[in-house]
Amino acid sequence: MQLQTKALYNLVRFTSHYNPSQKVKKWQSENLRDLDDKKLFEKLKKFNLNLDKETFLQYGSQIDSPEELAELIAAELENEDKDQIYLVLFELYRRFLSDKRSLSIFCDELDHQIFLYDTHQLKNDELLQNALDNLKNILDSSFDLGTPQKKAFKHLLQYLAHDLDNFLFDYIHDQIDAQNEVYAFDLVDGFYPYIEKNLWFDFLKAKLLASKDITASNGIIEKIIDENPNLELQLRILYFMVDRGDRNLFLKIAKRTAQHLKKERELKHLLELLQDFYLRLDNDKMEIKISNLLKQRLKIHDEKALKKLDIDELLKILS
Repeated sequence: MQLQTKALYNLVRFTSHYNPSQKVKKWQSENLRDLDDKKLFEKLKKFNLNLDKETFLQYGSQIDSPEELAELIAAELENEDKDQIYLVLFELYRRFLSDKRSLSIFCDELDHQIFLYDTHQLKNDELLQNALDNLKNILDSSFDLGTPQKKAFKHLLQYLAHDLDNFLFDYIHDQIDAQNEVYAFDLVDGFYPYIEKNLWFDFLKAKLLASKDITASNGIIEKIIDENPNLELQLRILYFMVDRGDRNLFLKIAKRTAQHLKKERELKHLLELLQDFYLRLDNDKMEIKISNLLKQRLKIHDEKALKKLDIDELLKILS
């Protein structure tokens, strides 16, 4: 899937934030939201575009998106110059023409709110929740017009720098942990038909049910495991089940998970979960066995590939 231009440069900027050593040009990662109007217009003058707010709005009256605006003003320029101009025009459009609804403008704001949330810069997440409400409305409108739900979701992803499936899972997971269960349920129920990672959302359903109906929660988890989810989800489920859920089911999942391990760090992670599990059960004998195995492996490099003997040693203890 190819990202739309603004989503691509948002991705560059977000990646540069997390990895400052990444080599990119300043204009590619600059946050234009931080600049005042005057500096934005000055940037355009460097490309012989002498605009002010009044002339910008005149151009804006002829178009319905920042992409159309860039084509109108900078269609003849070289690609790199065109992208620089587009980013400035996009920011001006966001400020002065926000009443003209555009999917790229909406998704840029959603990306912005997600980034603030992920970097712990939100004082409250009211604006993020509003954006998620609008996202659901956009998807529902597309579906009402005949677009299949998953196709509507996939189309929207072209306009986003963030992995929306992963963010929705993490955000809903946070809501459950914060005991905002009604809101979490609404999000799961609302986005479930659209997302690709249904097994992950099934796990969220299991978490939501755990405090009210642990049997039903265990039933959902067993169905997830029967679908052979990836290792990351299996480990998430085990972490959740350490102090709740069915003990026999936990061990069944742990044994199955062990057979999917590829790296030393994955084995250590599973051993830590098992150690915690037996500690909470007050099963000193098993806790000591797991603890000793973990201590034996501490000096092994985390990225070392596992051998069958490594897995068999653990499975022998668990049997």
